[in-house]
Amino acid sequence: MNSTGIIYILKIYWYKLRETFSEEYEVKAENVAKKINDETVNFKFTTNRKQFEFNLELDLSLKKAERALGVRGWSTVEEYLSDDLASDSEDDKKLRQAEDRTGRKPRPYKKRVSDAKEIDFFHEVFPVEWYGKIAAEINRYAAEKISQNGADPKWTPTNAEEIRAFFAFNITMAIVVAPNQDMYFTSDTFFRPTWISERITRDRFDKLCQYFHVCDTRTNPQRGQPGFDKLAHIRSILEDVRQKCKTVYSPHCETSIDEAMIAYTGRLGFKQYVPLKPTKRGIKVWVRADPHNGFVNDFQVYTGKSENAPEVGLGERVVKDLTRDIWGSFHRVYCDNYFTSVPLFQELLRNKTYACGTFRSNRKHLPPAVTKAKLKQQGNMVQNQQGNMVATAWHDLLSTCDSPVDMTSVQRRKKDGTVRDVPCPKVVKNYTSHMNGVDRADQLRSTYSISRKASKWWKYLFWFLVDISITNGYIMMKESPNHQLKSKTGKTKERTQLDFRKNLPKQLMGAYWLKRKRESVQNKSVQGLLHWPTILTKKRTCKQCSKQGLRKEPTSGCEQCQIHLCVACFKPYHKENFPALFQ
Repeated sequence: MNSTGIIYILKIYWYKLRETFSEEYEVKAENVAKKINDETVNFKFTTNRKQFEFNLELDLSLKKAERALGVRGWSTVEEYLSDDLASDSEDDKKLRQAEDRTGRKPRPYKKRVSDAKEIDFFHEVFPVEWYGKIAAEINRYAAEKISQNGADPKWTPTNAEEIRAFFAFNITMAIVVAPNQDMYFTSDTFFRPTWISERITRDRFDKLCQYFHVCDTRTNPQRGQPGFDKLAHIRSILEDVRQKCKTVYSPHCETSIDEAMIAYTGRLGFKQYVPLKPTKRGIKVWVRADPHNGFVNDFQVYTGKSENAPEVGLGERVVKDLTRDIWGSFHRVYCDNYFTSVPLFQELLRNKTYACGTFRSNRKHLPPAVTKAKLKQQGNMVQNQQGNMVATAWHDLLSTCDSPVDMTSVQRRKKDGTVRDVPCPKVVKNYTSHMNGVDRADQLRSTYSISRKASKWWKYLFWFLVDISITNGYIMMKESPNHQLKSKTGKTKERTQLDFRKNLPKQLMGAYWLKRKRESVQNKSVQGLLHWPTILTKKRTCKQCSKQGLRKEPTSGCEQCQIHLCVACFKPYHKENFPALFQ
């Protein structure tokens, strides 16, 4: 046996010896007190007798007060409720009421009028001024790279309008997924999945991807220097989106905290491996989300160890950081066993915030009666209480927001196939109902995730922010009283995320249309002679009709432009695009 096993056995032996000594001391004290009352024990001096009586009375008073303050330690629920001083405390009365005390209804803070569109809700979370900032940063970064690597004849500066269209292209690609990016620009219309190639060329889209940059990192200190920021490539926009998530929506009373993963398999210092997650490798993000709808209220990117030393109390620090904005409003925070600890729940309770979560049996300050409980039958449970904190051995839960006397039932199937009702603490049912906030947010985000393969890790994180902005905007529009959908029969119809994402790129696109460069004809005397109507090889969509939302596929077109046009559309098209021919 190694030294660790010996130390573990000695610890168990010491705890057993201490418990035995404590029990024997209490029994002996009670026996001596009875003998004193019966006057069967004689003290040598009268002062000794008075001192003993005083100490005994003081000990009983302290035990009673400690139960009320939660200092004495853990006791059974029956013992706690039988103590008048503890069960009548003000905090305990609030705990028994178990009501929503957030003081406001869950809703978007800003009430939108009925003519507000998807893009307006999207810009509630994603700041609209960032289109211009990103365009300016892309131009700066492109100029820097061109000065280093030489001229790039295919690059021209971009602007905010084109960046909005670039967002629209990527959102569309997330809905209509192709095996590779080139298929969106293929000349084979049979396999071309979307309209993207009609608005932008493949070369231009590739150049925007090549020089895509969000934040200027030149002011970031070198790695290892004071003030170095691992998230400098994304920090500014990350903080802006995070602040919007915290301020644009009034959350429900219940909130849950868990970890989310952004898939990434490249080389990165703070890349994490979580084997129990569907996405096992990538960037870990701590998230606080609303379990009722999946709205992301706050998040924090985990950047790994600081100075190659593991952070002590990481789980507690994360919960405090993500919940500090809702302290004092009696919210209920739900978390898993990675975060749960007795000191954390005590501090949250002091800040008028309730908490509930599963716990690991090796955590400190937990009652041995619960951590070592052996439940032989379904429905059996062990509960201990310390002040307003209840530890339950049914699913190993620690809670400050549920009464231990509130019970419910769940259905369980026996081996013979019959179903029976099993007694269950209400805290267990509440936990299973409200712990899924981050999972719901992940489900909404991953259904039409924008992220595409890239060599830079921060691009995955950037599109994660865009996905959060879309899903939060969708939830706000879905819950907006002025944007409820109605069927033909007048019944309320649920708005889907697909509908929201289909309309958003159309509104982002606007009137953007990148015209393809064609060789201009310098000799005006022969310009009109080159634009002759002709019969082209295949049927294609008429360019002029498509602008009006019509779909016609003529074989006729322009010999010079090499585009398909109806006979009636030939003159209007050339008058609009080549006004010099009609002067």
